Amino acid sequence: MINIADALNAIKSAFYNENGSDEALNETVGWLKKYILRIKAETINQEERVSRMNQVNPKYVLRNYMAQMVIDKADQNDYTLLYELYEMLKNPYKDQPEYERWYAKRPDWAKEKVGCSMLSCSS
Repeated sequence: MINIADALNAIKSAFYNENGSDEALNETVGWLKKYILRIKAETINQEERVSRMNQVNPKYVLRNYMAQMVIDKADQNDYTLLYELYEMLKNPYKDQPEYERWYAKRPDWAKEKVGCSMLSCSS
């Protein structure tokens, strides 16, 4: 069965600040404890649980920085990125190795760029 250390290690790469605050770590550990208890109470196995979760949780999601990249390219009359994301998002639940670069955290350059991570009041 899953333990807290293994669970934290499995999701660590999803955090933007892997050395986050003690408060954030404590909240995450608290949530994981509840989740592990829920898993133990279920009657389905790990494979079935993962299959069900993957059917309702998309792997590929349009993010603000992606939309901004499309806008920037479109301003240059280049719509290739628009078409690429359109094709990817037709099947957001399916593994699509050709689009694996989009299954990632926001790039560092987008952290401070308006429209990517920070939205104005008109957004």
